[in-house]
Amino acid sequence: MHVPNDIGGNGTVVRWMKKEGARFQKGEAMFEVETAKTTIRVDAPEAGTLLRITAIEGTAVFSGSAVALYAAEGEPIPPELSEPASPATLVIRLLDEKNRLVTAASVSVDGQELERAPDGAFKIGGLAPTSHTVSVKAPGFLEKILVIRLAEGGTANHELNLISIEGLRGSLR
Repeated sequence: MHVPNDIGGNGTVVRWMKKEGARFQKGEAMFEVETAKTTIRVDAPEAGTLLRITAIEGTAVFSGSAVALYAAEGEPIPPELSEPASPATLVIRLLDEKNRLVTAASVSVDGQELERAPDGAFKIGGLAPTSHTVSVKAPGFLEKILVIRLAEGGTANHELNLISIEGLRGSLR
């Protein structure tokens, strides 16, 4: 299932009307995408069963982006998709230009602020195996916003190198 090509560029998935495992009919409302100008309701292109939502609420999407997997009515459902997805864990370590750990920072995933673990990493579990928007803010460093795709049931370890504002100024001189 895809975001329509006519949304005018990009947007954000703001609501799913169906849950994984739900059956739906052609033309039934499936999800909504908010753009800079409006909110667009996206209807099912055909009857079927929603197997996996790959762009959860709050996920940035572009025209034509895949947001879910579904089986059309009458198609067999693959066994690996018949059960709910296993949650994933995300671990983020922030490093400066000299590969030193940066702990004075805030990290959020899909708008949810993360707690720093005793080892200095930012960790969150129980995430849907899909794409998540990560925002990193640290005093003296450029802000980073990125999208990380998580695999089902696994732990994704990421080291993000931050660029100091002072270092950037020095390189521009």
